[in-house]
Amino acid sequence: MRIFRNTVLLAAGGMLAWAAPMLAQGAGSQASTQPSKSAASANQRAADLLNTINKNEVDEAKMMADHTQNSSVKDFAQMLQNDHQDAQNKLESAAQQSNISLKTNKSEQQQGQAETAALQKLSGASADSSFARDEVRDHRRAIRQLQRLQPQITDPQIKSVVQDTIPVLQKHLDAAEKLQSQLGKPGGGSH
Repeated sequence: MRIFRNTVLLAAGGMLAWAAPMLAQGAGSQASTQPSKSAASANQRAADLLNTINKNEVDEAKMMADHTQNSSVKDFAQMLQNDHQDAQNKLESAAQQSNISLKTNKSEQQQGQAETAALQKLSGASADSSFARDEVRDHRRAIRQLQRLQPQITDPQIKSVVQDTIPVLQKHLDAAEKLQSQLGKPGGGSH
């Protein structure tokens, strides 16, 4: 009986010793697919974020170009509109090449719509300075978000668009800060 039990234990131990590398290999292959899901997720998140930022900026810039009488604000709004439309065209092309379906980032979209609606209710210098302030804040946030996502992006097309867009966003931030200092900050801290 003792010999039988030892044989069974040896056999079971041998099976475990044989199965352990197989299980580890299976877990390893599962772990290796996980980063690709994460990378795919980062690719999608970056594309969706850029898609939403570009659309929000084009919409708000169009509205402000029609809404303001200030030539500096009009010029800034036109630059935003042109640059973000160009970035959107590049993003759409990259997404198509990479088989990525562009979606919107809901919270970014809602925030952009709320800002545009609030600006439409203002007029004159108050609207202009609020627009400049919003653009400073929005571009800082966009740069920060894209820089955070950038190391996780594995798709070369999306990565290229993000790398090309960050300096454009920085140019907009610099211009918005300059415009904000020319216009002064909106009174009363409202908006």
